[in-house]
Amino acid sequence: MLLQRLSKSKIWLIGLSSVALFSVGHMFKDLSGKYRRVGEIRNGLQICSARTNQTFTASVIGDTSSIYMDSNFTSATEECFAEASSLIEDYKGASETISKKMNVLSSSVHWFHEALRSSGKGFSVKDNSNSSEIGTKFQVVEENTDSTLELIDSHVDGLNQSLSNLKLALSLIGLVLITSGGWEFVDRRKFQLAKKEVEDEALAELVSDDVSTAMKVEEIIVNALDLNEMTHCSKLITTYRQNVLKSMEQSEISQATPMAMVSGLNEEQIEETANKIWEESEVMDEAIATTELEPLTSKVVDHLANKLIAEGIIVDMNMDDSTVRGESETLEQVIYYVILDALMNTNKADEKRIAVKGKTLGSVYSLEISSHGEGRDTAENTSVSIAKELLSEVSGRMELANLYGEDKDVIGRKIRVIMKTATAQVQDIAEETASAGKTLVRLEKGTKKELMERLSV
Repeated sequence: MLLQRLSKSKIWLIGLSSVALFSVGHMFKDLSGKYRRVGEIRNGLQICSARTNQTFTASVIGDTSSIYMDSNFTSATEECFAEASSLIEDYKGASETISKKMNVLSSSVHWFHEALRSSGKGFSVKDNSNSSEIGTKFQVVEENTDSTLELIDSHVDGLNQSLSNLKLALSLIGLVLITSGGWEFVDRRKFQLAKKEVEDEALAELVSDDVSTAMKVEEIIVNALDLNEMTHCSKLITTYRQNVLKSMEQSEISQATPMAMVSGLNEEQIEETANKIWEESEVMDEAIATTELEPLTSKVVDHLANKLIAEGIIVDMNMDDSTVRGESETLEQVIYYVILDALMNTNKADEKRIAVKGKTLGSVYSLEISSHGEGRDTAENTSVSIAKELLSEVSGRMELANLYGEDKDVIGRKIRVIMKTATAQVQDIAEETASAGKTLVRLEKGTKKELMERLSV
């Protein structure tokens, strides 16, 4: 479930970062256009100001024949300021202060030119007192030009800051998009490789001359369903197969009368009763299945040998010899899924080691599988759920616990499988007989001769 949520979050991250990249890119383009337009206005204003300086210089030196004193030149200068003012008004990002300042500048340039009197093609100063007035008018033009340029420069600084922020945002969004995209590519690659591996296993089973076991086929199908995050479907197929097998077993197994020892019989009845008890005990031994656990566990480990070798995982086995109650196929699947969970958990740890310990405790057998990696909180995966369900069919139970290191830190988990031993069957038979309303004097097992001797006592 965690991987599924991460996968969905990753897709959302790619989508959101793509939208953000497009939006920020559009903002950056729009802001860059404004920056260029403001730069053009500033350059134009400086050109207009230079023309005013040229006219003032010509008037100061009294060069009435200069082109800078020509009425056409001064008219073009005023048109230059008027065009700059129009550009600022058309520019949507400029403040109202800049527009007002530009209008004042255009007006001051006009009055500066009016302070000069036309004479032929040029301008000439009326008298000395008028020279002072022209100087004052030009000073006003310079002050207005400088203040307008300062406002424009301040606006340009703001645009530069905004552009820098957008560049940083674009870099971060691009990094997120590339990272999440690369992550998605790697996951897709892993998914394709895993799918190919499952397909190869299925193909190998199809072309193989050996008859595929139900557990092997189920493993391939469950892996394929889990790979596509269809957990409920994988559980369904396992449950369905177990229900079918259980129905078949129940239809084949006949009810047997428990072996009971009764008293008060003659010799003929004793022999007849002993024969009946012997025959029913034989049927009972066949009906109640038992399995030797140690060789079965070794078989499962051998079955997973290729995966264990590929991952470099060492399996330590230390098991007591014991026969437990249950079908060998069911117990084989239980052990398989528990060891498979340990194998998958060990992939996340530095120490590649799985410990398998088995011990007989009275009428029960405890099989403990320990693995380094994650603790018991994350152990409820498909493999463990299937093993639990199968174990319940043989009257067993499962316990999950954390595996602690020397520093009392959680370094992994251990799964303990508790099963009834074969010696516990006698007690179960007695309980079943008592629940059926039958009277037992005592319940024993032995040869036919021993039974007859006990009955005759």
